[in-house]
Amino acid sequence: MKRILDMQMFYKIEFNNTNEYFINLIQEQIFEDKINIQIKKYEKFIILHINDSEEKITEFFQNLEKNLPLSIFLKGASFIEKIPEELKELSLDNLQQNISLSNKEILKLVENRTVDFTNEIKQLKEGKIIELSTSNGIKKFSLPNKENRIKLEEENEVNLFVSNINAISSLLECSSKDLQLLCSIERPLVKLKFNFLQNKDLQYSCISFIYTKLPDDKLTFEFALALKEEGIDFLIYSDFNVTQKDIQVTYFKDENIIIRGDKTLFPKYDIQDKKVYNSSDEFFCLNGGIYKTIIKKENKRSSNSIGVYFSYNSEESKISLNLPTKGIKDIVYIPNIENSISSCMEDIASMDENTARLVENYKKKFPLYFKKDLDQNTNGFVSILNFIAVMLGMKDYKEFESYAHSYNSKSGIQIDMKLFKYKDKNYLDYRKIAHSIFSYKLADVDNALLAFSFYESLSEFIKNSIEEINKDIESKNIILCGDIIVNSILLSKLDKELSNNFTLVIPKNYPIDY
Repeated sequence: MKRILDMQMFYKIEFNNTNEYFINLIQEQIFEDKINIQIKKYEKFIILHINDSEEKITEFFQNLEKNLPLSIFLKGASFIEKIPEELKELSLDNLQQNISLSNKEILKLVENRTVDFTNEIKQLKEGKIIELSTSNGIKKFSLPNKENRIKLEEENEVNLFVSNINAISSLLECSSKDLQLLCSIERPLVKLKFNFLQNKDLQYSCISFIYTKLPDDKLTFEFALALKEEGIDFLIYSDFNVTQKDIQVTYFKDENIIIRGDKTLFPKYDIQDKKVYNSSDEFFCLNGGIYKTIIKKENKRSSNSIGVYFSYNSEESKISLNLPTKGIKDIVYIPNIENSISSCMEDIASMDENTARLVENYKKKFPLYFKKDLDQNTNGFVSILNFIAVMLGMKDYKEFESYAHSYNSKSGIQIDMKLFKYKDKNYLDYRKIAHSIFSYKLADVDNALLAFSFYESLSEFIKNSIEEINKDIESKNIILCGDIIVNSILLSKLDKELSNNFTLVIPKNYPIDY
C-alpha cells in the first residue's frame, strides 16, 4: 500500500558553480529526514530524484528551506517532469573546500560556546591590536582607530569585520543584495560605502569605501558573539599568512561577479579539462592567461571575440582580439611607466610647448605635490593613477576611485585618451590623460568630477577601440575582465553603449582577475 502512495518527482537546483559543499548540505538533510532521494550532479545544476510519501516530501522541503544557507552561486530551483536522456551525469568529486558554517552549526554555537574572549576584548578596549589564529590564517583586529589602521595598512589591506549584522546600516550603505552576499555561506568580501560622515575621522578607512566581511569559522563566530554582547559591532582587521584569500564579490544587474580570491572556489574540478585546479593562479596560468581562459571556458573558441583585460595591478592590461584561425592578437597596450613624479612630468613637458608651459604652471600652483613620492612596486594602471592621484593632492589610486564614486551627477567632462605607437605597438597615452586632467585642475575643477570623468572617458575609449577593431572582424562577443572593469561607473556605461550590438561576456563561476 505504501508504494502506491509514494510520489516520484524531480527537483532541479541551478548553480553558476556546482560546488560540492552545497551538495553535501543537501545530502545531510536527506540523511536526517530519512527520505528516499538520490542526488544527480550535472554541469551547473543538480537534480533531486525524489521517491517517497507526500508527507515526507513536504517535511523535507520545509527543512531544506529552513536549513539551506544562501549561496552566491545559487541561481534558482524548480520541479521538472523528467530527466532529459541526453544529459550526462557527473560523479561527485568530494573536494573539500574551505567554507563557512552551516545554519545548524551556527545555532549550536549560539547555544554552546567554548572560547572565552575576555582578555582579547579587554585589550581591544585598551586600544591594542590583537591576533587570532583562525582556520584560514591569522587575523589582526583593532577597534576603529586611525593610528592602528595605519599600522595595519603598512602590512596588508584593512577590511571591516561585522560582529552585529543588525547594526550595519548605522555605518554603511547596504542594499538587500549586499546583505545576501555578506550572509551567503561563501562569506565573501563585499565593498560597501560609508554612510555620510560616518568615517569623517578616518578611523575605519582613508577612503569612502571598505571591503566588509562577516565571521566565517567557529572561532570568529564565537568572537563575534562575545563582541556583540560587549556592544562592539565593528572591528577593522588585516589577514596574515592565509591559506586562501577570501573572494571579493560584486554584482551587476543582479548577476554576481567574483573579482578575485580562492576561498570556497578552489580546489575546483574542471569538467572540460577533467582536472583539479588548486588556485586561481594555477587555473589561469595553465590555461594561458585570463582572456584565453575565458575564451575556452565560455566556449568562444570557434567564434571571433574582442577581449578587454583592464586590471589595476597587472602588467598585462590590454585590448585583444581572438580569431579562431589565427589565435589571439594584442591590439592596445597599457604602458608601464616609471614611478617618478619628475620623470612623468618631464615626459609630459616633452610633448610640445603647450604641455611644457602647463607643467611649469602646475608646479607654481601646486609645489607641494612635486615633493611627494610614488609607490615603486606598481605597474600599469596603478602607476598611472597613483601619479595622477598624487598630483591632485590624493594619496593613491584607491582614493582616486573613491572620489569618482562620490560624484553625484550622471555625466562628466572629456578626458583625452589617445594612442601612441612605440616599437610597432599601440599604447594608451598616459601623458594625454594627465595633461587633460591637470589642465582642468589648473582651472579649479573639482577632484570628484575629474576622477569620475576618467572612468567615463575610459569607457568611451574602450567602446571606440572595440568598434574600430570590429570593422574588420565583425565579432558579436566582447569579453570583459580585470578588476577595473567592475568599477560601476565604467561597467554601467560600457553596458549602455555596447549591449545593443554585442554580447558582453563576464564570467560568473570563477574570478575575473588574479
